[in-house]
Amino acid sequence: MKNILKVLILLGILTTGILIQKFGIVDIDELVSRLEHLAESWWLPPASIFIQLLLYMLAFPGSLIMWTLGVIYQPLAATVLVVAGGVTGAVAAYFFASSMSSAWTLKFSRSKVFMKLQKNSGFLQLCALRCLPGFPHSFINYSSGILKVSLVPFVISTTLGFTVKGFIYCSAIYSAFHFDDVDAAITLSTLWPLLVLVIFSVLGMIIQKKYFSE
Repeated sequence: MKNILKVLILLGILTTGILIQKFGIVDIDELVSRLEHLAESWWLPPASIFIQLLLYMLAFPGSLIMWTLGVIYQPLAATVLVVAGGVTGAVAAYFFASSMSSAWTLKFSRSKVFMKLQKNSGFLQLCALRCLPGFPHSFINYSSGILKVSLVPFVISTTLGFTVKGFIYCSAIYSAFHFDDVDAAITLSTLWPLLVLVIFSVLGMIIQKKYFSE
């Protein structure tokens, strides 16, 4: 039920942008225009990467940054920043976890992610975990660091995972907040990221239920 609720909340937030624009509650065009003007600042891309690095290194979610980037940058540009911040943050967390005390490592050693990686920490396993919607990256990063998983497959799988998730999410967010009129909001080109996101999330819930349920 929790996973279903997360998907419903996510879709509700995305469609809010369309509904607000339709009923004129808030001038979305003006708001987005201001954000895009901010995006022209030279310091914003490196700042967004650095903030993501800190969040992931300290086991905090960086999804808020991804949502912000998805609104103000086109999907490809936003995805590049999401991948850059996610990968550098994952590597930082990896090395940070490998140097943690036994008291901290005990917490992660009891997690299902840790036990899965302990049995199979191969490239495909890491990719599958990275691509699951809503799956906590901190557990993957810290568990991999504690287990001293090979760094090359860790980095490659992290890059692929953030690329897939980043592009789907950023495309959905961008589509929800960028359209010329209400009719344009219901075209296939606008709705496809939302449809893919629904399918992606449902598959993720099935996989999590099958392999990580009690």
